[in-house]
Amino acid sequence: MEILLVGTIHLGYTPDMNTLSKNETDKYSDIHFEQLTNDIAKFQADQVFVEYPFGSQKHLNTIYRSNNVNERIKENEIYQIGFRLAKKIGHKAIYAVDWNEDPEELKDIGLVAEGKSKEEYQEIMGRIPIMIKKVSSIIQQGDIIKLYKYINSHEYIINDHKVYLDLMQLDDEIAFEWVSKYWYYRNLRIVQNIKKLLKPETKRAVILYGAGHNYLIKQQLEDDPSIKVFHYGDWVK
Repeated sequence: MEILLVGTIHLGYTPDMNTLSKNETDKYSDIHFEQLTNDIAKFQADQVFVEYPFGSQKHLNTIYRSNNVNERIKENEIYQIGFRLAKKIGHKAIYAVDWNEDPEELKDIGLVAEGKSKEEYQEIMGRIPIMIKKVSSIIQQGDIIKLYKYINSHEYIINDHKVYLDLMQLDDEIAFEWVSKYWYYRNLRIVQNIKKLLKPETKRAVILYGAGHNYLIKQQLEDDPSIKVFHYGDWVK
């Protein structure tokens, strides 16, 4: 089985650390999203998976099949890219695979900034605005294929994942537990959900997810030798 992993920026509101302004995401119109989804559609996926709560599959497909979608949903990458792609291919359904719950016993990662590792933490987190600045500069050029190639490139994926690796190495149990018991656990749950919903007849699938998940989703899916994963940045010509 082949899977095309398309890491995305979040077009609507998100509390994620990697956040762009509305003015930046508004740079792209239907024309741009048509261009991007036309490109992804060449992969000829049998299923499309998106970052939407796993338990809300029925609700997601109600929205997918509706002709009356509110404006807030239209801002989201699930609508602009996921829905557009699935409809372009002729799919009757789209698949929700996210898990994003807050384990009660975990402390807020931000508390690390108040402890003995605060300087190291600030250095690590200071890399994120630098990454966002480069993404923003590409957005200003108005080339959506170039943007998605970059956020799905080896450079971007490795630099993003290194933030989590370095947080885990801090001399601070809060950071280690947040990365291991929330971030890694979340991605394991996502992959579990994807595999639960993969149909036996599916030969190709597209996964549209926040770009920060690129490294772990690919790694965990390819632990199964029957699955080959391509990042959009490597696959697109």
